[in-house]
Amino acid sequence: MTQLMEESREARGLMWIVAAAQDMHYGLRLMRRTPGFAAAATLTLALGIGATTAIFSVVYGVLLRPLPYGEPDRLVNIWTRAPSRGLPRGYVAMANVYDYKARNHVFEDVGAVRAVANFNLTGPGGDPERLLGGRMAANVLPLLRVSPLVGRNFTAQEDTIGHDRVALLSYGLWRRRFGGDPSIVGRDISLSGVPHTVVGVMGPEFAFPSRDYQIWTPLTFDPQELVTRQNYSYLAIARLAPGVTIDQARAEMDVIAAQIAGEHPASATGIGVEVVPMLSDTVAAVRAPLYVLLAAVVAMLLIGCANLANLLLARAVARQRELAVRAALGAGRARLVAQSIAELVPLMVIGGAIGVVSAAWAIDAVAPLLPADLPRAENIALHVPVLAFAAAMMTAIALLVGAWPALEAARSGLAAATADLSRGATTGVRRARTRDLLVVAQIAATLWLAIGATLLTRSLAELRRVHPGFNPERVYSLHLAIPRTKYRNDREVAAFMRRILDRVEALPGVVAAGMVNRLPLAGGAQTAPIEFEGVDPTIVAPGVGLQADMRPVTPGYFRALQIPTVEGRAFTENDTDEARAVAIIDDRAATAVFRGADPIGRRLRFAIPNQPWRTIVGVVGHVRHDRLDDDGRPQVYWSYKQNTQDREALVVRTAGDPSALAQSIGAAIRSVDPEQPIYDARTLDDVVERSLAQRWLQTALLGAFAAMAILLASIGVYGVIAYGVGQRTREFGIRLALGARRGEIVGVVMRRGAALFGVGAAIGLAAAAASARVLSTLLFNVGAFDLVSFAAATLVLFAVAIAACGLPARRAAGVDPSVALRAE
Repeated sequence: MTQLMEESREARGLMWIVAAAQDMHYGLRLMRRTPGFAAAATLTLALGIGATTAIFSVVYGVLLRPLPYGEPDRLVNIWTRAPSRGLPRGYVAMANVYDYKARNHVFEDVGAVRAVANFNLTGPGGDPERLLGGRMAANVLPLLRVSPLVGRNFTAQEDTIGHDRVALLSYGLWRRRFGGDPSIVGRDISLSGVPHTVVGVMGPEFAFPSRDYQIWTPLTFDPQELVTRQNYSYLAIARLAPGVTIDQARAEMDVIAAQIAGEHPASATGIGVEVVPMLSDTVAAVRAPLYVLLAAVVAMLLIGCANLANLLLARAVARQRELAVRAALGAGRARLVAQSIAELVPLMVIGGAIGVVSAAWAIDAVAPLLPADLPRAENIALHVPVLAFAAAMMTAIALLVGAWPALEAARSGLAAATADLSRGATTGVRRARTRDLLVVAQIAATLWLAIGATLLTRSLAELRRVHPGFNPERVYSLHLAIPRTKYRNDREVAAFMRRILDRVEALPGVVAAGMVNRLPLAGGAQTAPIEFEGVDPTIVAPGVGLQADMRPVTPGYFRALQIPTVEGRAFTENDTDEARAVAIIDDRAATAVFRGADPIGRRLRFAIPNQPWRTIVGVVGHVRHDRLDDDGRPQVYWSYKQNTQDREALVVRTAGDPSALAQSIGAAIRSVDPEQPIYDARTLDDVVERSLAQRWLQTALLGAFAAMAILLASIGVYGVIAYGVGQRTREFGIRLALGARRGEIVGVVMRRGAALFGVGAAIGLAAAAASARVLSTLLFNVGAFDLVSFAAATLVLFAVAIAACGLPARRAAGVDPSVALRAE
């Protein structure tokens, strides 16, 4: 009856399901029977799968997940490039946007956004707060193929001055400030003192240009910009027409840029255009670091798989007679492989589940530590493709690792298996070689990881030693967006700034205070072409050009940041809009432009028609404004009363802990204007650290992966050497019985470990050298072939490998010859 049932199941094609279920059940029994093996294998899988899944979730969310727009692969950004003017890439002038739209045959539409707009939100619902917003043309949302979640888009009429007092809210602002009330649509809110009617709310996935934007208003501009063609302040986007490739779009846009330059030589000569896919452009700065981290964690996973394979081979030795008997009784190679894989399934399921749960925990734990400038960080989660990736990893591991023991058994018959069991150390050469190869691969991958981690660590240390040009210690900073609707002209804005400084400087513990339009290392740049009187621009030092950072500052700014005055004087309160126009340059500009001549008394101006000449009254030290790893452009400073701006950063040097004065500084500002929002308040040390956050995170993660890889490799080396010692117990007993010293036995074991390390290290060093070109883009002041890093990583791993050989070597030296021979 049983045979008939079996035949019936097989006839129905169900036998393989029953067999698989039986094999998996047997796998569970094996786990209960060998808990040590099960725990080691499960933890190895959980560690590798968890780390790889977590990093892939970042790679997918940031680099691979499509943008949340219709047909996002057809969207492009359009940039200005003018390398001859010292501007590798910049925003686009509105006149050029109009020309691109009118002349092209490769885009469905071209839109524009004023990417940075500050709004002070006041009124019912909460405290005054500053909102980062954008001014967006009415055709942008249709171009992106998205619609508001609630309400409507802007109309073309609202893109004109006088009709633009309407706003679209982000989903986050709507929920946080207005409780998700749909009736907010149609109501007025106060933005920088001006009532705006809310016409819509965007969906939760809308993050254009980035997740930091909370509000949008219509894009309006002075029609004179279409004549002067000087205001390069707009981000242009476009959608490729059906059938048009990115290369075709670039070719046509180059032709259009050349036409514009020919028609407007005074303003457009040397100005080209760059067309870049929107997603690629958004993540360009982080693509290489994330792929390096993904490669590192995959290497760590492979090291773990090698350990798992060694564990399974060790278990196969114990089950060698069983598998060989099955093969002798007619079990084919496919059946043995299927059985081996099915027995591994419970381990894979448990280890994979723990790994995925650990990945979810790691994502939540690391999220607050992610750099503020990491694009698309809001997309990092265990999306379905990420879970599919984890499942694919587990399947691949089961297929590759689980099949080995069965293939070994299929290659050896019953006679060979019983011979192996009887002869012990004299057989199993092929299996030993397999284990050795796995350890060599582990050492090679671990050394590659260790060298990469050491290079990044040394690079970060070099970066931390860079002097930024100012002293960030004991300095508190915050930002203000001063509303022009309340302070309507430059004099009123400057007077407001002066009142704030007077109140802050009067606080106990304040040493100095000042304001600047852009805080160093805090992101953002404001550049302008500069013309020096009597200086031929073609002789300026290469790489400097005439494009400079523009920094309106108050007189106390240099003192507050301890930027040294090299020559001349600082600004005073007498440098007003009624006095002689003055400027201060940094020592880099002075050296490049004047080449040792005295710059004091010389004149400069914006290289824009009708700009006044300004007399240079001082030279200060150069500041690294953009990044510590970039020396940046030369800097030109204006007096805040002669070139007033409404976006300001306040810096306050204190005698003690600057954070202790945070409340007092805030109260001083509110005493001048209770409705003035304060944002992005932090110490300047924090600003510097935040500028290094991306490098710190990638270094920390790669270092953690390298440390785990070293731990796994040491376990692998120990396992192989210990297994070899066990197999050679009789040999060592005979040697000792014949008079060999115990130190010689130790030497035999250690030399084997050193030989394995030598082969693996050679491969690892070659792999590190081959990948140096990729890693070099992430390094600062450290060469990709840095001998110190290569040597240090190699020595550390060598010490760990030798230490892992130590215990088996001592065990081999402690063999009792009589016991070893009697056991044989």
